[in-house]
Amino acid sequence: MSLSSKILAVISSFVLLAGAAVPYSSTAAEISFPEISTEDEPVSSEAAAAKIREYLRSRTEQFTVETAKGSYTKEQIAPEMIKKAFEETGIGIEGDYLRFAVKSYKCQIKGNNDKYILTYTVYYYTTAEEEADLTKRLGVIVPSLNLSGMSDYNKIETIYKYVTSHITYSENINDPYAYSAYNAIFNRNAVCQGIAQLMYRMYNDSGISCRVIAGTSHDNSGANNDGNHVWLIVKLDGKYYLIDPTWDLNAKSGSFRFFLKGTDDFEYDTPQLKHIAQSESPLPFPDYNSEEFKKAYPISQYKFPRKKYCLGDIDCNKMIDSVDASLILAEFARRSVHMPSSFTSDQSEFGDVNNDGKVDSVDASTVLAYYAAVSSGADLALADFIKTH
Repeated sequence: MSLSSKILAVISSFVLLAGAAVPYSSTAAEISFPEISTEDEPVSSEAAAAKIREYLRSRTEQFTVETAKGSYTKEQIAPEMIKKAFEETGIGIEGDYLRFAVKSYKCQIKGNNDKYILTYTVYYYTTAEEEADLTKRLGVIVPSLNLSGMSDYNKIETIYKYVTSHITYSENINDPYAYSAYNAIFNRNAVCQGIAQLMYRMYNDSGISCRVIAGTSHDNSGANNDGNHVWLIVKLDGKYYLIDPTWDLNAKSGSFRFFLKGTDDFEYDTPQLKHIAQSESPLPFPDYNSEEFKKAYPISQYKFPRKKYCLGDIDCNKMIDSVDASLILAEFARRSVHMPSSFTSDQSEFGDVNNDGKVDSVDASTVLAYYAAVSSGADLALADFIKTH
């Protein structure tokens, strides 16, 4: 590609990542306009990337930043600075959330002996006002899930349940809003990109490390053409696990096929379908198959091993005590006001200690009474205690 000596137009259009049809309160996205450096000393690429990140967060359509030339050529500087701006920070409205908030961008570059002056024009899926509205809405939704105090597993499952039960797949993949978390919340439909963007935000702002993986879905049977697709990885107990909420939309609780899976069993239930991570792209996506990415995000080979519960032992610590009674009572309170369940399907089964088909205050009282009896020297199983009381 030929370069003008004064201006380089770099156009990097994000692929519209429509999922294959086959299948919190967060820090507000405040509008912020960083100051442009007027010092003689050019700012570092890190500092310039931080400014770009702030402009992207505020959905600024055109902005200018300066940066030291360093070792970057004119061909490299614009995409490299955007790539740095997309780096993970652990904040739900940055990192991959920003990466998938941008439709496309172009950049004009000017330079002298020691610095580049970059003027970006960026096109977004949503406006700053829409992002502010989304933040307010999530500020109501996320607290209603009562994630505080939950284990990481329960947080991951609760958010997964919420998204897959409240969002449907968008029927109009030509609607730009279908590619946004905004549409997923306000219109309750989206394609895989919008679904993954929403889940990424909710997980990160709930303390769960998460990445969005871009790639394609491939049907080994040949019945369907390959399609652009995105899914996620989440961190649990030191490893990352694969999840695909788009392909689990409207699945019944506990019957998820693509939840907390490993590299060897992600498609166990649908062997004809494959997730193929995108490894080569001129766009600022990570190389998901690189050793660098695998080292930073070690994905488990196999699905997450589910805990083995027993009757009344809700926290699975091999003891039935007041903590278990409290967990049952808290779950009963949630269900009484029609809030989403915080229990796994196993916890619901073993929390119903009197086997009457519901988890309620009677179960909590029974567990507490059993704990008191055992603490006083009684030597019997919970099932036997229930028969005599």
